[in-house]
Amino acid sequence: MGSFVKCFDAVSMVVEEATSQFAPIWKLDKEKYRILKQYCEALDSVAEEFDGRSFDVEVDDIAMTIAITLECSEIVVESNNHNFCSLAQRAISFGFSVSEDGLLNAKFVFPSVWEKTY
Repeated sequence: MGSFVKCFDAVSMVVEEATSQFAPIWKLDKEKYRILKQYCEALDSVAEEFDGRSFDVEVDDIAMTIAITLECSEIVVESNNHNFCSLAQRAISFGFSVSEDGLLNAKFVFPSVWEKTY
């Protein structure tokens, strides 16, 4: 596996940017953020197992969800207690697509990590 950026490093940069855009109406919920970090650690292990190439992170400005896409050559899951399956269960949605260079993109959409300030 290449030495690409860890999932949470990529996520935290995007979340920090979004948090400053959403302020002062929304603030980061530390507990939800801690849970997202656990998802990222699980994604790192999936990336390591399946020769992950990169992570792409996007925040939906309306739904305030966080999409994390892992690009890799293939994913083979042989048991339903695999990290990949537990991530898929915790995600709001997940899906697959093929990148321009023929690699597999596994996209997980996770719940918002922000809460409204009053």
